[in-house]
This record gives sequence, C-alpha cells and structure tokens, in this order.
Amino acid sequence: MLRWVAAAGVAGALVVLPLSFADRMLLAVTLAVGGVLLLRESPLLRASALAALVASAAYTHVRAENAPTVTPTRTQRFQATVLSERSESGDLHTYVLALDRGPHALAAFPRPLPLGARVLVRGRLAPLDEARNPGEPSERSMLAESGIDARLESPNLLAVTPSSNDMASALARLHAFALDALRSRLPEPASSIVAGELWGERAALPPDLRKEFQETGTVHVLVTAGLHVGLIAWLVVFAGMRLTLPRAFTCGLAILAVWAFAGFSGLHVPALRAASMATVMLCARACGRATFSWDTLALASLAIVAWFPQSVATPSFWLSFCCVGAIFACTPWLERALEPLQMPERLREPLLLTLATQLGTWPITAAVFLQFSTYAPAANLAVVPFVPVTMTLGIAQLLLRPLAPLAQGAANLNAWAIAWIIGVVHTLATLPMAIVRMTPAPTWCLALYEGALLVTAPLAARGALTLALALLIEATSLVLLPPQRLHRELRITVLDVGQADSIVIQTPGHHTILVDAGGRLERGGSGNDSVAEMVGERIVVPFLLREGIHRLDALVVSHPHGDHVGGCAPALRAIVIAEIADSGQTYGGHAYHDCLNTATSDRVPIVHPRAGDIWRLNDGVTLTFIGPSLPFITGKNAINDNSIAFVLQYRAFRMLFTGDAGVAAERRFLREGIDLSAAVLKVGHHGSAYSSSQEFIAAVHPGYAIISVGRHNMFGHPAPSTIERLRNDGIRIFRTDQNGAVIVESQGARDPETIHNELETGQYTGLP
Repeated sequence: MLRWVAAAGVAGALVVLPLSFADRMLLAVTLAVGGVLLLRESPLLRASALAALVASAAYTHVRAENAPTVTPTRTQRFQATVLSERSESGDLHTYVLALDRGPHALAAFPRPLPLGARVLVRGRLAPLDEARNPGEPSERSMLAESGIDARLESPNLLAVTPSSNDMASALARLHAFALDALRSRLPEPASSIVAGELWGERAALPPDLRKEFQETGTVHVLVTAGLHVGLIAWLVVFAGMRLTLPRAFTCGLAILAVWAFAGFSGLHVPALRAASMATVMLCARACGRATFSWDTLALASLAIVAWFPQSVATPSFWLSFCCVGAIFACTPWLERALEPLQMPERLREPLLLTLATQLGTWPITAAVFLQFSTYAPAANLAVVPFVPVTMTLGIAQLLLRPLAPLAQGAANLNAWAIAWIIGVVHTLATLPMAIVRMTPAPTWCLALYEGALLVTAPLAARGALTLALALLIEATSLVLLPPQRLHRELRITVLDVGQADSIVIQTPGHHTILVDAGGRLERGGSGNDSVAEMVGERIVVPFLLREGIHRLDALVVSHPHGDHVGGCAPALRAIVIAEIADSGQTYGGHAYHDCLNTATSDRVPIVHPRAGDIWRLNDGVTLTFIGPSLPFITGKNAINDNSIAFVLQYRAFRMLFTGDAGVAAERRFLREGIDLSAAVLKVGHHGSAYSSSQEFIAAVHPGYAIISVGRHNMFGHPAPSTIERLRNDGIRIFRTDQNGAVIVESQGARDPETIHNELETGQYTGLP
C-alpha cells in the first residue's frame, strides 16, 4: 500500500506543477495505467491512493499560490547580509545576499566581500528568469533549490558594515571561519574540494577542474547531498555499534547529526531531501525494519512531497530516487552476474553500488548535462570510496584546530587523499572520448528506460532474460539516439544571448548555419579571457545539442568582436563544423584568436566571403553576400562596418543580416545599388543609433525587425531614435531583451507564416 500511496502523492504534485505538453501527456498516460492496475487491488488501497493524489495536488496548489513572488523594482537601496559566494568569474565575484525583509538574491561585485557582513547596496531587484530560449532549463527552478529567489541587477556597493547576530549571518561567518581554517593547513584546490563536500562551497574551485569533475560524472562529490548525508549517518551508527549503544538511541543520535549537518550546509533542497531520506531509513532501522527497501524509499518520497512539493518536477529529485531505486532493482542481478569473477567482498560491494547507480542515473545526467561521461563508472569507483576519508579528515582538521600538530597531521593525510581524487579526475577527463555530446532524450524515453531497468530483475528471475535484455537495449537506444522533430520549413532562431548576437538557421533540407555565437565584449588586448566564451558554452552549444544538431554546414562570424565570436571556440570543440566564414579583419581579442587557433588545429577551413558571393544549398535556400567589400571601410567603427552581411532567400521569403554594420556600410550598400528588400530585418549593431538609417530602412522595407540586445545594457541599446524610425514605418519589432529568443518560420511565402517569441511564462506563442 505504501508504495502506491507514495506514487500517487508524487503524481498529485506533478498534476499541479507546470510541465511541458509532452510531459503532461506522459503523466496522463501514467495515471491511466496506474488506474487500470489499481482495479486489481483492494477498495481500501484504491481509496488510499486516490486520497493521496487529491491531497497532494491540493497541498501543492496551496503552496504554489502562497509562495512569495519577487516584484521587479526600480533602482533603490537595500540592506542585506552576505550569505555565500556563488562563483568567481573574471573580475566579478557573485554572492548570495539575504535582503532585509526580502528574498535571497544574486549580486555580482568587482571586489570580494566578507561572508556574514552587512552591506548597503543600490540596484534593481528582478525575478529570476524562466526559460528564454527553446528547451532551456528554467533558471528560476534551478536556483530555487539553492534558496535563491531573485537577482540584483547593476548592483553598486555603498557600504560594508559589521556583521549582525542573526542566524543567517552567523552561519555565513561559520562557513567563512571553516574555509579559512581549512585553507590555513590545506592548499587550494584541496581546501575548496573539502568545503564542497562539507557545505557545498566551491566558488574558488578552478573552472577547468570543476569542468573535469562534471565530465567524469563525479561532480556530485562537490554537492552536499545524499552521499555526504549518508556518510554522516553511517559514522554515527558505526560509532554507536562500536560503543554497543542501544540501536534506537544510536539512530536518534544519527538523525540529530544528519539534520545538524544539513543545517550547517545551508538547508538547501538537495540536503533536505537527503536528510529526509536518511531520517526515514534510520527510523526503519530503529524499529527493526529493513533500512534499505522500497517502503523506506516510498516514505522518503512522501516526506519530500510534504516538505518541498515543487522539487518533484526537478531533475535532482529524480536523480536521487533513480539512484536509490537502481540499487534496489539492479543489485541482485548484477551480483549474480559478477559471481563467476569471485571478487573479494571489499571490492565487490563498491563495484555493485557503482554499477547500479550509474545504470540508474546516466540517462538523466546525460539529459541534464548534454553529455555522456564515458568513464563515469571507473571515476566513481576510484573517487567515491575516498570521499568518506576526505570528509572525515576535513572534519577532524576543523575540530582539532586548537591542537595544531594533530590538525596539520589530518590536513597532510587529506592532501594525499585529495591528490588521488584530483589525479583520477584529471587523468580520466583527458582520455580520448571522455565525453560524448548528447541530445537530451524526451521524458518518455527516460521513463521507458527506468521502467525497463525496474522490470529487468523480475523478468530475469522468471526465466525471461532475453526479453528483459531486449527491453533494456531498446530503451537504451532511445536514450542514446532520441527521436527528433524534423523541421520541414525554414526556421531561423535569434537566440537570447544578452548583449550579443547568435542566430541559428535551419533549412528545409536539414542544413544548419550558425551566424555568430554570442559572447561578451572583451576589454583590453588578447589576454586569456574566457568570459566572452561562457555565453557560447551555456546557451549556444546547449541549444544546438537540444535541437539534435551535431554538425554545422557553416559558422558565419560576422566580425571579430567578442560579443559575436565568443562562442565560436566552444562550438568548435562540441560540434562538427564544415567551415567558418570570417570577415578577414585584424583584431586582438582572445575569443577571436581562440576561434582561429581551434579551427586551425581541427583543420576546419576558413573562408572569407565578399560582396557578390552566393552560397546555394540544395533545398533552394541561398545566401547572397552584400558585405564586406574591398577595400575595407576605414574609421573609428571600421570593425563593425566591415561585418559580413548577407540576404537569405528561400523562394519568395527574404531576410537581411548585417552583423554590426553601421551607417557607413549602409551607405555603401545603397551606393552599390544592392537589392536590400526583405520581409525580416535583423537590425544591425543591436539597434544602435549609428545604424538603421532612414534611407536604409526604406530600401529594406521590412514587415518585421528583430533586435538582439541585452537587458539594461550599458550602451543604451536599442537607441530610442532607431525604435522610432522602425515604428514610424509600421514595422513590427521583436527584441530579445523583452521577448527572449525569437523564431521565424517560413515555407517560402514573402511574409513568414509565424514569428514565435519567448514570453515571461516560458511558453512560445505563434504570432501572425
């Protein structure tokens, strides 16, 4: 009964929570199948499951209705407490601030701040984003699990005052004290790894090392969750057994220790979920029941639905339960499969757990991180057994701080253990094919795989091993090669990449061209600045992978500024690119040279299209280049004015792309008598006042204009004069800062059949 009630409770929460249409259909099918199966059960069980479904749905609805909302504000002053450092990127430090009588908000500052300090800041409070690009995960949902509710835009630090005595400030100071204590005897990055294990602090971890943890499937080591909470519980239970304490008393102490550890880590949702699960299992142990069973897992899921029902729609929830469920489902048949090897118990048990958890979680991690970690089982087998060691030694170092020799001894031993972890992670991450880029499978494929995994053991026990393997292989193939929607029309997606440009052209013949790759303007020379590339890594490449695009026919780099070329090198590393079209200008930015160097090392041809060149695809789509022309335009705005510009045509439909070309380039186009007419204009230079002249707009005479621009950007784009000129001509304007990603779809008519824009609700709406 308990399992049915728990499943109904989770389903009830999902009924209320926002889901995609496909996921809602999957839920409906699941409820229908569950209802049919329940017909075979007793009336009491049917009534209990129905009551759990209704009660959970009602409770989740009430929680959602009463959840605090963040209302955007104008620039004003805020008193706040610095809770934690979220990340360090370039010259900015991002912190989580607890605003007085307000939400927890992210804010970035050019200087480090002491944790626990009181600060006076000036800025605009804004809610976190829902998805602004197709298929993109919701930033709001992801950060809600970390207790972050808002963002403080354009923050200006006015004053730093002494810490207060409230609980949040005390916890932040405790974390700062613990981190200083670790760093005093344990060098970086070892101290940050231990801090990540103990309370999730990893802001100072080098980005390259963090990426290697992710690529080897061991990033969970750095997140305070089930592994770490389970270790705390095990340490207390083990000590109680050694001291021959009563079992119930030991389990009670373990529950207190688990919640104390969850509180120390910040009471974030993953820690709460793990603590809830550990509490249920410890209670089962105290009552003499099986600690690891489907019933304890069911109780844990009900506890989480009661505590934070919104979390049941998150990947981390399903990762946690699929991990534990896979241990229950797969361990018996894996154990039988390993019997011929006659392995020692100490090696066999970790191997069983590693294989079972990897079998249960790899499809979800592949869907979340858009990559398959080839060596994840080996990495986890080599790393996870050392996590209890490093955590225990880290705790010992903190507790023995007054006894310097003993604290230093614990730190020295820990340095060796962490050196092993780092060495394993780095070695496996640098092996060939360490990761395979993945297109995320739809939820129904993931559900089918987990279901096949669940029935493998029962079918094998009944002698239907062939059927079990066939189901598992078929489900695995659907995850590895998920079905994709084929676009039969011309589809142009202007991604929301902030104050930058990135446009994906998908043609009816399934050709794909990427025009610019997002980024950020780079300041000063060609230093090793990866800030411009982060947008490409976080938005452009994931969009391509989610669309099932693993090969580009061309990457057109309109000009070498970092806000257009930033994602080029990341795209080259993740996607097969047939050739790169470059304007051929000289520029010293790091992102541009990283793009050229990566292309050269990968032997990707670089071409330099000029005005008059035409690219013809085999499905009738043509790109007619109208710029740059030789000799290059000179002057202060030369890099922008010599952008690659072209007219895309498919049957009667035309769209004009001009990069960041300004008035000088527009005058050249007009002077040369080029046919500029187009139904859609991708407005040049983010709507700058130095582009989109009246004569140029009249020559193009578009029905629609799309402006790729960042919210509250420092340049004042788009200029009011540009917007006024467009509106005066009756042109319908779409802006990525207001609408998110903009999608143009056409079957070849002069006007596009639809233009989709991303609304605040995260849903795309077709517009005539």
